[in-house]
Amino acid sequence: MSSGSVHGLSPAQAQNARTIVAAAEQRAGRAGAFIALTVALAESDLRVLSNPNDPTGSAFPSEGVGFDHDSLGLFQQRPGWGSAAERMDAAESTHLFVDALLRLDGWQSMTPWYAAQMVQRSAFTGRPSAANGGSSIVGGNYQRQTARASAVLAFIERDTASLDCGGAPSDALAPGGSGTHGLPAGFGLPATTSPEGRTAVAFALAQLGKPYLWGGNGPGAFDCSGLTQQAWRRAGISIGRVVSQQLRNGTATTSGALAPGDLVMIPGSSGTLASPGHVGMYIGRGLVVNAPRTGDVVRVVSYKSFVSQGVSGLRHIS
Repeated sequence: MSSGSVHGLSPAQAQNARTIVAAAEQRAGRAGAFIALTVALAESDLRVLSNPNDPTGSAFPSEGVGFDHDSLGLFQQRPGWGSAAERMDAAESTHLFVDALLRLDGWQSMTPWYAAQMVQRSAFTGRPSAANGGSSIVGGNYQRQTARASAVLAFIERDTASLDCGGAPSDALAPGGSGTHGLPAGFGLPATTSPEGRTAVAFALAQLGKPYLWGGNGPGAFDCSGLTQQAWRRAGISIGRVVSQQLRNGTATTSGALAPGDLVMIPGSSGTLASPGHVGMYIGRGLVVNAPRTGDVVRVVSYKSFVSQGVSGLRHIS
């Protein structure tokens, strides 16, 4: 995720906008990010709002107070959307919104404001009423934000060339071996590797040398979490699209019990120990395969170098 100011927004609004774009664009593309921005602009003006009608939200940092029913956060989501912790977190609330958007059949062919309305179910139903100011446009509240959302998205996308998913500095990523893209000659998986782990690792290693692309899901390019998600998908196991979701997948494990296919989360250049920004896949024999950063390619590095800045999480998937 990128950081920095965005023209016309406060620092808090700018960071929320960047979080929305990073989370939504990886899962739903540019169109999904645009819709998410229009909704957050309309619902909260890109601010994480608490609400006295739902006191559970007061336990979390906020950037203002709202009073719409018992709604919380950037997207003004009610309790049925998720926990207060999720709704009051910029990234998690965006994932909740994108989850609902992706469940909406044909959303890509709808006008953005119509798709937003089908997800949000606001008062702007297309039937004029006092609640919607007499609007006859379905999703008219979101339609009014499209120009602003377009400008914000374009501003953030100008940073795309330098975006990566938080890879560690290149001098901290020692090649795993002298073979092609760091894979040692004659590498083989440990005999104890699970069938699913073998499939996931085999897919990941088949991508060696392919370029890093922020938001890339393959087949020609990947970002860090796109590579790990697609690898496990080939093994028949669904995991989250982004690092923050994958941190909750599977079960926690330890460095001493790592098995091929396990996910290794690190702070990287944009995260922290508590909130990782980069992920790789352990392949056994002290090695990790990962898609490092813009300008680099999928390659194998030593586990020791990969975790040199600390370990945010180790997850055993199967």
